[in-house]
Amino acid sequence: MQNPRRLAAEALLRIERGGYPNLVLPSLLAHSGLSPRERAFATRITYGATERRRMLDARLSPYLKKPLSRLDAEVRAVLRAGLYQILYIDVVPVPVAVNESVKLVRAMGKSSAAGMVNAVLRRAAGPWQPVFESELQRLAVQYSVSDEIAALLWRSYGPGAEKILGASYETPRLVVRVNTLRGSAEKLQQLLQQQGITTRKTALPDALELLDAGDVTALEAFQAGLFHVQGLASQFAVQQLGVQPGQRVVDLCAAPGGKAATMAQQMQNTGELLCGDSASGRLSLIESLFNRLGVSCASVQRHDAMRPFAAGQGAHRVLCDVPCSGLGVLAKKPDIRYKDLKDLPGLIETQKKILEQGAALLLVGGRLVYSTCTVNPAENGAVVRDFLAQNPGFRLCEIVPEIEGARREDGMVTFLPGEADTDGFFVASLERVW
Repeated sequence: MQNPRRLAAEALLRIERGGYPNLVLPSLLAHSGLSPRERAFATRITYGATERRRMLDARLSPYLKKPLSRLDAEVRAVLRAGLYQILYIDVVPVPVAVNESVKLVRAMGKSSAAGMVNAVLRRAAGPWQPVFESELQRLAVQYSVSDEIAALLWRSYGPGAEKILGASYETPRLVVRVNTLRGSAEKLQQLLQQQGITTRKTALPDALELLDAGDVTALEAFQAGLFHVQGLASQFAVQQLGVQPGQRVVDLCAAPGGKAATMAQQMQNTGELLCGDSASGRLSLIESLFNRLGVSCASVQRHDAMRPFAAGQGAHRVLCDVPCSGLGVLAKKPDIRYKDLKDLPGLIETQKKILEQGAALLLVGGRLVYSTCTVNPAENGAVVRDFLAQNPGFRLCEIVPEIEGARREDGMVTFLPGEADTDGFFVASLERVW
């Protein structure tokens, strides 16, 4: 049986080597033999130490004789995991966190570092009074993001950047989409209530917030395909398409399939829903979701959204939920926090090409939604404005309903963490008028 602290340290090692937390951790947990409580403990350490890595490193570094980067990777992982427990897990006393970290570093074959781990953690647990060279450095270290992300958010939102970054430490709401092909919101609420799970209605129909639900994939209602997990902002984006039964609908970047599943429900499983994604390994995720939910009006195929999509011509509706920097979902994907953004110019060009290809599929009178899960204006409104300037046959559509905290500008909507109680998200709805 695996030790939860050891498992967390192993996960941190893999993440540091380029693994994604949402893939690394389930893989390690699958055969760990840990109890649910131990799994939750290991998960909290892994995500927490990843999320706050830069700040943890800043607190550890003054007490090290050589740079943290020159320590063995196993020692770095143990130090970060240990300090995270000391600072953020109240039920773990400091002596316990220190002693367990010393045991762990020995168990991982680094006994020579045991004394150093003991001394450094005890000193790092004390008061911290850092001196920063600039406001940007403070933001980057305090909220554990790259210098580039801190600078981008400051340029875009000024002092409001701190509210956005602060919200990235908050636990995201768990919102689900009711599968209306198999039942109503009221029936799902009743069923979940019988299982001791509290639900709350949201600003959108058939979108419910689940409170204290734990592992939703273990719920009978989930396994029966009565709902799928989908954030409120994502459901809002789909709603702007105004999908109708019997229509021809295209989702150009469909994986993992949540938005397409919602559209299939709005289509009442009639018409034709074409789902493409460039990564062949992700197509099975879409198909698995459709099978669980009973979606039968959709077809899934590998397709590069930057290229013409002959099968999608003559579409009534097109969704372009494009690849993006992900700066709106830092709370869900802590590995994004440390991006250097060097690929951003190429990413924006990709977004523009996908929007152009999606627009080429539309019938006159058809509607397209362009959406991202980032709060970077250069990937959002700037892309749409550039498209409209070059394509006078398109216009922006009115976006409804009002969502509390959403920012509206030129007919487009941005959800900012800390203002709207959703993921950071952008939505623009366009109509082909000729």
